[in-house]
Amino acid sequence: MTIALSIPNEIVENIRQNVNIVDIISPYVSLKKQGRNLFGKCPWHEERTPSFSVNEDKQIFHCFSCGRGGNAFVFLMEKENLSFPQAVAKVAEVGGIPLDASYSNPTREARLPENERQLLKLYDEATKFYHHLLINTEIGDTALQYLYQRGVDDATIDAFMLGYAPTDDVLLKYVTEKKYDYQLLRESELFIEWDDGSLHDRFTDRVLFTIRNQTGAPIAFSGRRLSNDADVAKYMNSPESILFNKSNELFNLDLAKNDISKSKTVILFEGFMDVIAAFQAGIRNGVASMGTSLTQDQVQRLNRIAQKINITYDSDNAGQAATQRALELIGRFSQMKAQVIHIPDTQDPDEFLRSQGVEAFQNVLQHNTEDPIAFNLRYLKGNYDLNNQVEIFSYIREILPIIASVNEPVVRQTYLQKLASEFNLNYDGLNEQLQPLLLTKIAQNTSVNQEKWHQREAPNMPSQSIAQSTSVEKPKYTRLEQAERTLFAWMLKDLDIWLKVTSNVDFHFVDVAFETLLMLASDYKSKHQLDKIVDLAGFMNFVKEPGLIRILASLDQVPDELMRDSSQVPEYLAVILQRAPLTIRISKKRKELSEAKQIHNDTLAAQISFELIALLREQELAKLSRQNKGNKYGREEKG
Repeated sequence: MTIALSIPNEIVENIRQNVNIVDIISPYVSLKKQGRNLFGKCPWHEERTPSFSVNEDKQIFHCFSCGRGGNAFVFLMEKENLSFPQAVAKVAEVGGIPLDASYSNPTREARLPENERQLLKLYDEATKFYHHLLINTEIGDTALQYLYQRGVDDATIDAFMLGYAPTDDVLLKYVTEKKYDYQLLRESELFIEWDDGSLHDRFTDRVLFTIRNQTGAPIAFSGRRLSNDADVAKYMNSPESILFNKSNELFNLDLAKNDISKSKTVILFEGFMDVIAAFQAGIRNGVASMGTSLTQDQVQRLNRIAQKINITYDSDNAGQAATQRALELIGRFSQMKAQVIHIPDTQDPDEFLRSQGVEAFQNVLQHNTEDPIAFNLRYLKGNYDLNNQVEIFSYIREILPIIASVNEPVVRQTYLQKLASEFNLNYDGLNEQLQPLLLTKIAQNTSVNQEKWHQREAPNMPSQSIAQSTSVEKPKYTRLEQAERTLFAWMLKDLDIWLKVTSNVDFHFVDVAFETLLMLASDYKSKHQLDKIVDLAGFMNFVKEPGLIRILASLDQVPDELMRDSSQVPEYLAVILQRAPLTIRISKKRKELSEAKQIHNDTLAAQISFELIALLREQELAKLSRQNKGNKYGREEKG
């Protein structure tokens, strides 16, 4: 299969600037003009009042309810489950812009829908034929007995449409009798073409696991050899084709997706037999990637329907290495909460289920768990000689960015204390080394929390009131949030404001997401030699992270009248620098106290309580001082 080339940035920008986002979104959403924007009902969730906004001038969209936002490419990637190159190709097609086939998937590019339908029909025929050979013929008896020995019953064999591929090109003979076109057979990848042009069955003497797309249609096979011939690969998978992209598909997702949606939890297994054994035992929310190489696309597909993911890979070296890679991908490209499940006695899930039963396996799923940080602390030790001081420091450097990814301060503190105690290191030194990582990690993490951007109390901002929509309920923000949003939006479009803010050495955004966006904006301006960023859609392509893109999309709703009088900048800075830190510290301290109580750390809880009391006293004194001076910001917000 020909591999698609990366699309150059100048081509991407040309397509984006010459295709109207309204033309991309209109087939999915009925849009009506209202003020400067167009509004409709969000295509991702049910709603009575339209909250989905499209800004035609800036070529971006934003939903006030679910927080989704971005440019035309982002819309198609999320709505159609497309990769970035596929989204670019589709936008180009809508705009009638020629795009070299080498930049998209050439095996998909030139196919007519009828061709795909014929291929799907062929795979459906092949699946039924192989299944019939397995369960109804003498030639399939050895394969059937193999499955029975593995504990698979008839109902499960039927549910997964398992099959058997014998020798002697039986599939080729079968489909030839049905008058399938030779060229269609060639591109189906069901057959191997010899040098003389003749076709031969790809799968021979193998039990076949049918791989289906999310609608349940067969699109590929994975064959397990029955012979003991070590010179023959134990497993053989279908090559990628017009129907099958192994980096995108997940085994059993078609059957598991409803259970995943209901439970909001998915179990990621290493092997097809693990998924099948769990399914037969009544555990219906399991899937497997095509081997141990989990991909970004697969993670993002699961992220759309699940909130939690349990990784249940084998306990051998390959399985543990795959677990570590999976955790890294899940952390970067999803909001799912991950944990690792350890099967006892180095068994794989299939073996454990057959030997110990369903109840024991359910108990393992609930109790033999390890969070990602604990897993990495343990797993990465195997890469170092911890009797060597130099290697200890190398281990610490590798593990600190992982600890920095933890959102809960008490949990981070617990792991730092564990490291300090285990290696006799200074806790304060470790904590100091951790701080700069907290900012950089967020730029790699897509799980930016959007909840705080919605359903908040509207602020009274300096000198200006916020414009209100007559028919769309806009999210409400605290004074701090509105100050940060307004100031950052202003900085992007006005160089003088950018310089005025960044020249203040004490300035920093309280919200780490804005601090990260500020860093990315600085890089973007430098690389493109810009004084200001007015093309938000272009900046979104540079940012890439979905959570940060959504924040950028929401900035379109900042009223222009709040960004006209530069004399107001010090007042925004005052909100952020003088008042916000105390409020944020109190909020964080309360969260830390709650977490300390949950883990029954009485000593830590007592320490945090004293710190919280001191902050509350400081807040009361500040309130009295502001009341005496006459506070121009209106009523006080609650701490």
